[in-house]
Amino acid sequence: MTDSGTNNSASESSFNWAELSANAIDSIRNCDLSAELQIPTFPAALMEFLKASEDPDVRIQTLAKIIEHDPGLTLDLMKCVNVCKYANQARVRNPTEALVRMGISGARAYLLVIGMQTTTLSFESKLMNHRNFWNESMQKALFAQSAAQLLNTDPGFAFLGGLLQDYILPVLTNQYDSDYIEYLRNAGRDGVPLHEWEQAKFGWNHASAAAFVARKWHLPDDLLCAIFLHHFIELPVNSVEMELFSLFPITLAALLPDQLRQVPGGVERLIVADEQSKAFDLNALCDQVDMELESIAEGHDRPQSLRPAIDAGRQRVREASSRLT
Repeated sequence: MTDSGTNNSASESSFNWAELSANAIDSIRNCDLSAELQIPTFPAALMEFLKASEDPDVRIQTLAKIIEHDPGLTLDLMKCVNVCKYANQARVRNPTEALVRMGISGARAYLLVIGMQTTTLSFESKLMNHRNFWNESMQKALFAQSAAQLLNTDPGFAFLGGLLQDYILPVLTNQYDSDYIEYLRNAGRDGVPLHEWEQAKFGWNHASAAAFVARKWHLPDDLLCAIFLHHFIELPVNSVEMELFSLFPITLAALLPDQLRQVPGGVERLIVADEQSKAFDLNALCDQVDMELESIAEGHDRPQSLRPAIDAGRQRVREASSRLT
């Protein structure tokens, strides 16, 4: 996904996404997640496409034939090219033309998003509102993307990292609903972050579980790492590696509010980060995300806006500061 050669040549940097990804998977290998999780699966054609597209020498015609075997994938890809931002030329007539227009990496990213949405939302979570979950995921994706643009990191990578960081939660809250109810009633109210509670409860958390599944889905190493590390904001902040700093917008997006209240005080941490850094204007960034998400919804489903949550958080910060003085 990201290109480590953009900022550092191979001779100047020893950073390796594949090595970091392998270490992440090794850290949870002792947890037999495959025996515990109802692992969601992508359509066979999409799995075949993702695996084949890893080959840097793969021919577009080969990938097009894989897509053609699945009418749903074909329709999704053609619709994206002919209706979305790629529709500035003549309409494409088949998957081969669509892949040429989008590029393999662009098609892979788009089909990955479609597959994730279809697969994870097929699990009827007893705790999560699916429509709200998708809006929250898009909100995090757009926030990470906009922050990446301001911080001069890869916005496409940030978008996918923001979108996919919590994709496994509908599955987990469906399978372990009574445990997550316990979290919401007790530990969550006491200010314990969701991923810390999960680690203590299960021996893994939603980030490591998602990375485990991502490996089976043949997701790129850098994206797997973005999912695995999205709650470790200190890592990109303190790293001298530019590649690791590309995770920073994704970890910022993880602080946004959501229906499971994953990070108690997350909004306040965002506000503090905004006050300490001049790299971005949090109010302007949230206004942009709200506008883009409203545009995507097209009036069919009014999403929860970010700006009111930020304004309320600023008020809490002011009140806490006045009590200290």
